[in-house]
Amino acid sequence: MTPRIDDIVKHDSPSNSSTPPGKRICISPRPSSSSSPHRKSIPAIEEILHMPQDAVWSLRKQDLRFCFMALQNYAQSPYPLNTVPTPTSPVTLTPPKSTESLPLAPLLRLPLEIRQLIYAHLLPPTVTTPIRGPHPRQLQSHIHLTQPIFPALLIINQQIRREALPLIYGSPDQVIHITVDYNLWAHKSRRGDLVLSSALTSSIKHIHMTINLGSEKRTTKPHTIESEARIAQVNKGIKKVRKWLAGADLQSLMVSWQEPAQTYTWEQKKDILDELRGLSAVRVETGQINWGLTWNKGRKYRFEVEYLKELERARQKDGTA
Repeated sequence: MTPRIDDIVKHDSPSNSSTPPGKRICISPRPSSSSSPHRKSIPAIEEILHMPQDAVWSLRKQDLRFCFMALQNYAQSPYPLNTVPTPTSPVTLTPPKSTESLPLAPLLRLPLEIRQLIYAHLLPPTVTTPIRGPHPRQLQSHIHLTQPIFPALLIINQQIRREALPLIYGSPDQVIHITVDYNLWAHKSRRGDLVLSSALTSSIKHIHMTINLGSEKRTTKPHTIESEARIAQVNKGIKKVRKWLAGADLQSLMVSWQEPAQTYTWEQKKDILDELRGLSAVRVETGQINWGLTWNKGRKYRFEVEYLKELERARQKDGTA
């Protein structure tokens, strides 16, 4: 159950007697008259409540803190929303009114269906080697695209960017390559600030997922404790992918696999593959399966490739999985 604002404030209060001595308590700074004049003021409650979903996803961490502080102050001292005081210098979350009177560009005067056809014709051709795309903050690694993003199309204005991004990620030839790596420290160094909204990820159709459990030889393969820790980390990464793609209508899912030779049993591999059922793809295919280093490339022993068909959406609906 999600805690209420009042409970959080009460728990984080310095007067809480249950706080161990010497423990640091992180408390959001409260606005006061002695605040720095260069600091942004807290936005109005009405402005937060009527904020579009896409605008929420595009907020920076600092702006999210300001919005939380505004909600926290309102929870402590509620007042009628129709008399919300207007800040002297509010955080700008909507375009200035001066831009609303400007005439629309000829492209924006066209119907949305026509604009979408234009965006589709501007997509670059597919590449044989996927090109690294953005690193969504929800995932553990970068994603790679078979159709790289066309930058010039995305910097014209926010409306065109909002309309074109779903087409770029949902193109029939666009395959999103995602690597679920066991290396936790590499994940931390790769994290970015980009957040892809649910409206965008729901348009993704094709995924190529690579499961990386290591590439050691037989003589240097990980021990039992380390191998189990890698499985736990990979399962965690798959759950993040499933949450990231919630609502997506996946048409194809290709699964590639990399692991040290003679390390994992089929039951352990099956547990990892079962995490992919939540993606509910129409078609599940086999990618590159490697055991150990590249010298063992292409060997499919101790891996039941036929089991991937049990992950397909139709078989799950029929109850045969």
